[in-house]
Amino acid sequence: MRTGSQMKLITILAASAMVGCFDSTNNDNGGSGITAQYYVAVGNSLTAGFQSNGLRADWQKESYPALIAKQMGVDADFQLPLVDSPGIGGKVNGKITEPLTLDSTGSAIAATKFLAVDPATLLSNKTLNRPYNDLAVPGCTTHDFIFASDSSTSQGNNGLFNIILRPGLEGGLSMMRQAILLQPTVLTIWIGNNDILGGITSGTVIEGTTVTPVAAYKQMMDLALDTLLRETQAHIFLANIPSIPTIPFVTTIPTWIFKPDFTPAVDTSTKFLTEESNVKYILLPALSYIQGSKMGVPAALGGSDVKIPASLTLTEEEAATATTLVEGYNAYLKAKCDANPTRLTLVDINALLEKLLKGEIAGLTGTFPLLDPAHSAFSLDGVHPNAKGYQQVANVYIDAINSALGKNYSHVGG
Repeated sequence: MRTGSQMKLITILAASAMVGCFDSTNNDNGGSGITAQYYVAVGNSLTAGFQSNGLRADWQKESYPALIAKQMGVDADFQLPLVDSPGIGGKVNGKITEPLTLDSTGSAIAATKFLAVDPATLLSNKTLNRPYNDLAVPGCTTHDFIFASDSSTSQGNNGLFNIILRPGLEGGLSMMRQAILLQPTVLTIWIGNNDILGGITSGTVIEGTTVTPVAAYKQMMDLALDTLLRETQAHIFLANIPSIPTIPFVTTIPTWIFKPDFTPAVDTSTKFLTEESNVKYILLPALSYIQGSKMGVPAALGGSDVKIPASLTLTEEEAATATTLVEGYNAYLKAKCDANPTRLTLVDINALLEKLLKGEIAGLTGTFPLLDPAHSAFSLDGVHPNAKGYQQVANVYIDAINSALGKNYSHVGG
C-alpha cells in the first residue's frame, strides 16, 4: 500500500544491506560456571534483532527471542550480546557504518555514517562467562552456524562472529556448539535465509556460487539438527524461509518509470532502462540512483540514458531460481519436522510475511516504511522487521511453543 507519503533521496549501499561484516578481534576469556538454560536462540540477523541495517541494544531488546523470553518469564537472565549506541552497521569499502537513520525531515534516509570507534568496544556485556542466550550473528549462513567460531572461519570473514561468539570463550566454539553447551530446554532456530538472500541482495542469483543448492542445504541441516537432537534434550522450533516477494527490498521499486508519487511517468509499459533483459524486480538501493542521477530513465523523459546495472536487478530467471530454492528449503524443513514431531516443530514465518504482503494483519503492512510509516512492519533497510514486525514473529513462535509443549504463554502485546 502506498500512501501520499513520498520518499526523498534514499542512500542505501547494496554491499551493506545484509551482512554487517567487519574485521575485529576480541580477547575476552570466559568459560566458567556454565549451567543449563531454559531458552536459547540461534540464527542470523533476523534472530539478532537487526533493524535498519544495524545491531543496537535497544533494537536487540525488541528482537523476537528477547520478546519470547519475556513472555516465558525467563528474561531476567536471558543474555543478549548488547551493542551500545550508535550500533554496528555494515561494511562499505572496508569501513564499518552506523545503522541507517532518518534525516531531519523524517522522510529521507541519511547518507551512510562511518563508525568512529572499534566495533568490539561497543559490546557492553563482553565479560559474561558463558555463551549468550541469543547467539545469532548477522550474516550467518547455514555453514557458518555449524562450523564458524570466528571471523576467519566464517564465510565472508564476518567480524560479528568475533563479537558475539567471542573466540576466547571455551577455546572457540561455533554457534551450534555454544548452543549445545548451554543445554537448553527450548531452542529456536531460523537459519538458511542468507544462503539465498545473499544472492538476492547482490542482484546475482547463481546456484552453487551466490546461493546454496537445496541438496547442500539439506545435507548441512541434517548434520546440524541430528547433532542437536543427539546432544541436547531441547525441543527445537524451526522457522522456515520467507519467499522473495515478501520483503520491500525486492518489491518496493516498480519496473516501470514512475513519478515522485510512485504513479507512472508515462504508463506501466514504459520500463526503466536496465543492463539485464527480462527484469522482474528492481532492488531498493536503485532508488538513490533513480532519484539522484535519473539512472534508468531515457533522455527523452528527462533522464540520463544510463542503464540500471545488473547488480541492482533480478531477472525472471533469477527470481525463479530463488523461488525454487525457498520452496526446496521449506519442503525439507517441513519433512524434517514431520519425521520427528516430538522434538521438532515447524514455525511458519513465511506464512506470516505472506499475510503482511496481502494486508491480512490488522494495522500492519509489508510496505517499505517511508511509504506507509504508520503501518509498515519493516525497518529502513527493507529486509529486516521493525519492532512491530518482530512482535508478530515472536507471536508465531509463541503459538508453536504453546501447541507443542502444552504451555499458555501470552502473545506479545496481547
